[in-house]
Amino acid sequence: MKKFISILAALTLMAGCFSCSEEKDSKSDSKPVEADTTISESDGSVDEPVVQQQAEFREYKAEDFKTINVNLTKTDKEPPFKLHSLNISELDFGERMPPCKQGEYRDKYKPDFSDIDDPDIDDEYREYMESVRTEWENICKVPAKGAIQFWRQCGNDIYAAVGYDTYCSGGDHEVSIFRVDGLTGEATEIYRHSDPESSFYVETIAVPNGKVYIAVRDKGLMYLDGDKLVPMHYLDGYSHSLMGDSSDKLVFMSTKEDLKEVPVDYEAKEGEVFRRYSENEAYLINGEEMVISEYLPDKDEWKEISRRTYTPEEIDSGIEYENLPRVYGKLAAHTEKPEGKRKLDVVTDEYRVGTGITGLDILYADHDRLVVKLSNKNIVHVFDIAKMEHYVLDCSGLAPMSQYFEGGIFVYASNTDSNIYYIMPEMGLTFTICKLPEAPDEMSGESISCSFNAYRGDRSFGFQQVIAVSRTQKTDPETNNVYYIDYENDETIYWVNGDEMNG
Repeated sequence: MKKFISILAALTLMAGCFSCSEEKDSKSDSKPVEADTTISESDGSVDEPVVQQQAEFREYKAEDFKTINVNLTKTDKEPPFKLHSLNISELDFGERMPPCKQGEYRDKYKPDFSDIDDPDIDDEYREYMESVRTEWENICKVPAKGAIQFWRQCGNDIYAAVGYDTYCSGGDHEVSIFRVDGLTGEATEIYRHSDPESSFYVETIAVPNGKVYIAVRDKGLMYLDGDKLVPMHYLDGYSHSLMGDSSDKLVFMSTKEDLKEVPVDYEAKEGEVFRRYSENEAYLINGEEMVISEYLPDKDEWKEISRRTYTPEEIDSGIEYENLPRVYGKLAAHTEKPEGKRKLDVVTDEYRVGTGITGLDILYADHDRLVVKLSNKNIVHVFDIAKMEHYVLDCSGLAPMSQYFEGGIFVYASNTDSNIYYIMPEMGLTFTICKLPEAPDEMSGESISCSFNAYRGDRSFGFQQVIAVSRTQKTDPETNNVYYIDYENDETIYWVNGDEMNG
């Protein structure tokens, strides 16, 4: 089972898995179609805008749609798909001795244990650090068991970046990428990095149409060609992360901070954003640029969706992540509040829909369908633009959260001892597809005894459940203060394959 490093050890040593009118014609005062700007991957140059023949931009008001309040009807029948599951904790990726734990590199990357000799530190902390040092010395003598750094699903396969380098101040020097058959648990290595001079921390994996793309810290975006990684050279110097709401699309958020190095004991003035990255490294963030782009593999081009810059004040307030245009299913969408109005519109490249709702979360958008839910209650609204019908489904009596995938609504809660439901929106037919297991009795009172999250993969949608099955702690005998906590966890994923849902 997967061992989680203690909170204190993580803070000390760590270098480096989702928070209803009759049919009418579109409005004639539609907006003009803008040209697309693409960037050629071959030389990085910006191509001249090309005006493509696109459908006329459409605008709809809430009252343009026929509202249908859908009653939910539970059924004992099997859902129209198979729910798969896999215990991630039981996967075995073997053991290896990382190159940084051997020869001249052993002392080069040795963690800093100098605090042990500081006469001013507490005895319990010294004792803890001595135990960590002993553990590190033992790690340097025996091969390390592979642990998952990052994973992403594609259909029934799981692509996992697995690290074998623990307690190394220089990064991750022994890492492999495996393809795991989710139906059998069989793991096949498809790439290996083993270099004591070069860290390799995988931040993102994406596998649209079977081709593997990754983002590596300080190395940028790459794709796998056979057993070789090919750099993509897009926005070098930016940090890249896959935007998880995309559906089988390569949509990345790329960020670059304007940093000014300052002393670690620097006292930030009003309006300044101070970040301490390590014991010896601190910066002021003077601004940030955020670019959202979609990579088009067939054309070998990048399509820029959004580019924004932020001041230190905006970064500190968290406004930089508010109302970002994301690809929800097939289209990039965001909300807008018309001037003088309280209710929100949802806007894509193809249409604007007045929802008649004051607070909402976007779940899905494609050419003829928009799905949203209320922000403060699990009531789902499905706008069928082809039929000009607006379906309203109150799912709050089932569970507090919903996601939309392949024509249906998945309803779930974030706790154990609850059900996952699947709803056909137009009919309200509701299937119970899974009842989640509970945490062990001895762990039920723990604040982090269980976590449960929905995730979206490539051609797949699923749920990740982590249950703490045991807990180890160390307590100072004099003060009775807990200074070390370690959980052993059991991690299971449940998913549906989009191709199997479509028959």
